[in-house]
Amino acid sequence: MTNWKALAAAAEPPVPENLLPDVIPALEELEAALRVLERDIAPETLLWNGREDEE
Repeated sequence: MTNWKALAAAAEPPVPENLLPDVIPALEELEAALRVLERDIAPETLLWNGREDEE
């Protein structure tokens, strides 16, 4: 898992220390959900790069 506390401290501006207990659990849940999706997506899947109706 990602060290969200270290990333929050390194961000510009840094995430205030008093907000970390609220922010970090949400980021950990999001990361876990995205990792499941990442495993299910075939490597040859094309990336979406914008709205389909833009030309």
